[in-house]
Amino acid sequence: MFIEDSSKMGGVQHTTLLFADYLSFSGKYEIETLLPNSGPFSDLLKQNLISTSFYYPLSYWSTSISLFNDQLRIPNPMAWIWNIFAIIFNIFTVKRNIDPKTELVISKGLLNHFTSGIACKILKIPVICHLQDLISDRYFGFSKMIFNQFATHLPTFIVCDGRLIQTSLGKNNKLKSSVIINGINTENLKRDIESGLKIRQEFNIPQNAYIIGHVARMTPWKGQFQLLKSFIEYASQNSNSYLMLIGKPIFDKDDYFISLKRMIKDMSLNHRIIMPGYRNDLQSLFSAMDLFLYPSLEKDTSPLALISAISSGLPVGMSTIDSLSEIAEKCHSIDLFNPFKTEEMISIMRKYESTNKREKTGIQNSEFGKQNFDIMTHTKELEMIIEQVYKGN
Repeated sequence: MFIEDSSKMGGVQHTTLLFADYLSFSGKYEIETLLPNSGPFSDLLKQNLISTSFYYPLSYWSTSISLFNDQLRIPNPMAWIWNIFAIIFNIFTVKRNIDPKTELVISKGLLNHFTSGIACKILKIPVICHLQDLISDRYFGFSKMIFNQFATHLPTFIVCDGRLIQTSLGKNNKLKSSVIINGINTENLKRDIESGLKIRQEFNIPQNAYIIGHVARMTPWKGQFQLLKSFIEYASQNSNSYLMLIGKPIFDKDDYFISLKRMIKDMSLNHRIIMPGYRNDLQSLFSAMDLFLYPSLEKDTSPLALISAISSGLPVGMSTIDSLSEIAEKCHSIDLFNPFKTEEMISIMRKYESTNKREKTGIQNSEFGKQNFDIMTHTKELEMIIEQVYKGN
């Protein structure tokens, strides 16, 4: 059973869907999912004939308050009181909704690892904690120490989607953890000229325009502000350039999203900067783009949008943060930039104005994606861990 903390679609949910699909297709397992409520994710699971039920948890409050567009965060003490109550309530809600026939649980989502871990401990069911977020000091502070203690005692095994996540857990957890970076179905991402033209027509973008793209949830640490700032300067020099920012606000907090829209309006660039929100047609979007930039500021390790763009055959530029170094070390055709240095991002934008350069780099990226991000390889790695945990229990 996969236990998720969201019914909305994001990178975490896409990996769950892919893993659930392939494990179910193998015929060895009966796959079930337990979600907080109905939504786009549960709809997709049902379309793929994956059994789904709901546990309706209480929501958590943020333990810090964001100020000055997330440049400063201060503690929120009332959140600790509420969250302790919510965690206790949710533990028993999850426990009550786990199918009695369940023999192994894979938990997803940071706070969900607590509730699912304790619920499974009570029920004596082995649990694999799938960590897909870097537990940074700035966002988690004191709770990072608590989480590391949890990681030592609750899960039977921990799967991390990046080396830096595994390192952040501390030495005590290295023996009971493994790194499996995110995987995708690379065959479904091959760029298609016709699909790309349809996207350009949809947004009234000329066929010969130069499109720079980005896909991620709209939140400050994904770096959309830095990308937008760089593009605005670049656009003043290249009148044939367009920017596509794909994604919705994280947790429906839209202050940041609104501030980006206001910035675009103030610069009178509404017609050249496209922000359509969440889209599920990545292959078509990548087919329309000429360059993909990923200016993440922290936390990301193997984000699905980034590895999808690489695998699609797009030239890709990404930030030099430590958590993404695992990809940068292996894929030498990716361009790197400091997300806080506008001139570095603009330099990459200029570099790929050349069609020949885009095609040459795109071929290298596509080949790298096939060799490193194929979901079948990653599912086999997860399957080995499942068998190991199940037999050792």
